[in-house]
Amino acid sequence: MRRWDDDERLTGITDASAMEPQVRALLDAMGRDGWVTEEPEAHLLPHLRRACGSEWLLTGERLLDDGVYEVTVSLAGDREGVHVHRDVIRLLSSIAETAFFVREAGPGVFECVTGRLDGDPPGYKSHGHLVRLIVT
Repeated sequence: MRRWDDDERLTGITDASAMEPQVRALLDAMGRDGWVTEEPEAHLLPHLRRACGSEWLLTGERLLDDGVYEVTVSLAGDREGVHVHRDVIRLLSSIAETAFFVREAGPGVFECVTGRLDGDPPGYKSHGHLVRLIVT
């Protein structure tokens, strides 16, 4: 199966093990009890609101029992010229820390893990955030 329109190789050039230690470090941190920080509405929401600018409307937010901070946004205008995937990553980058992972989990649903790992500058204790951004 092709990976994109003009893909003739049907395979890549190598595996992704070169970055496996960094991804594993994030996974290990995520598994630590208490790694997800409290009060995302205080730590994340102001940055997301600013990043929305005039293009997005932040229409809802809530902290779920599993620690996921769910944020709902909608476009303030029409969709012409909007690349939802790229523009959502721009929104989420406003809260990015030294480790940052984003995946489109379904149509209009983007899941993000961001945080700091042991040894990351500027010396804060390892911590993180789980965010699910929903585009309506």
